[in-house]
Amino acid sequence: MSYIPPHKRHPKDPNGPSPVQDSLDTKFKKNLIFKSTSDKLNRIEYSGDSVSKWFLIGSNGIEDEIPPSAKLVTLSSDSVECINGKKPSILMSNTVQKESEEEERSRWLLVAEKVEEDLVLAYEKAKTAMEEHQHVLRLVARFGKIFFYGDHAGPVVNCSRKPLNKMFSADVPTSYLEHIKSKVLPSHGFCFDLEKERYTVKVSHYTRPSETIACKCTLKEDGKLSLHKAELSLVRHLVVDVSCIDKNLDMRLLLASKRNRTALTEKEMSDIRGVLDSATVDPNVKGGLRCPLGKSSSSDGYKVFEACHARSTVYTKGTLRLRFRETDRFNERIGTGEIKREVTLVLKDLNSKLQEQNIEKACLLEMLRDTLGTLWDFLHCDAYLT
Repeated sequence: MSYIPPHKRHPKDPNGPSPVQDSLDTKFKKNLIFKSTSDKLNRIEYSGDSVSKWFLIGSNGIEDEIPPSAKLVTLSSDSVECINGKKPSILMSNTVQKESEEEERSRWLLVAEKVEEDLVLAYEKAKTAMEEHQHVLRLVARFGKIFFYGDHAGPVVNCSRKPLNKMFSADVPTSYLEHIKSKVLPSHGFCFDLEKERYTVKVSHYTRPSETIACKCTLKEDGKLSLHKAELSLVRHLVVDVSCIDKNLDMRLLLASKRNRTALTEKEMSDIRGVLDSATVDPNVKGGLRCPLGKSSSSDGYKVFEACHARSTVYTKGTLRLRFRETDRFNERIGTGEIKREVTLVLKDLNSKLQEQNIEKACLLEMLRDTLGTLWDFLHCDAYLT
């Protein structure tokens, strides 16, 4: 594969080891490159025994073979970023079958049986790290579209042996947000919880280039940043991507651990605050923050490499937590920025259940099905691609 310049790269997910081979994953993997060339740059971290899966679901349920009707359709939207001058393609069905919502939902619930074993295995391994390092596990569902970058469009079986890049894009259009707020939230009984605004400044030290410290800040009355908390980058333990070829949306199930950076000395905190104090809020620049020339680095080696301004609105229903977030991000190292709209559903109940000892399989499977039933209503939308 030809070299991709840093300013044209997307944050993609590497394909970690999987304890259970899926026939679809095995066959299609030959035509896909899952490992990202920009992971080091974007600081996406995976545990050493992480699980990564991808499969598709269509009119015949979960496919263990690539269906002849599957095709790659190249997107024409100008808002989609190209790689090597090529726009991404999405996987879709080539046939249209009229079925009731009940029939579609029954097929969708089969995903519970597909992911149950991987979920339990990932939690078993992640709990060890959680106990040793006081990590906090978090299970979420994200909605978006799986993009494929390559030279071919049309039936997947005709893609030859040339490699494609796979990336999950969690950026959704305004039309989808309006659909969720006007139809899905009222029907499921979600209630408004809170709104918040945060500035996240990512810094690194030249002596620890592989370590990213995310400084989450609020805005003080004088317009300066106030450090709320400092965290290390998330560690991913499980990534399950589901292509829904009969829909305009795909889903990602993600298990990751949050790591608070509590071991910083007073001197280190002082140096980081010095970097933050040099930043000026400016809504007219990418990332929402402006660092004076020559002031993005502290005298002791801390340097800003990314700034992000995020506005979030949170709705809740019991232990379910739905977050709408719009981010304005700028990466100083590669000199590019982006604005994204994301929808994330935090699965707190299922997360707690999976951390219990001696989980009853029947109980877990039933909870998974209930959760997937809720997720289906978020996927059941034809307003994604515009």
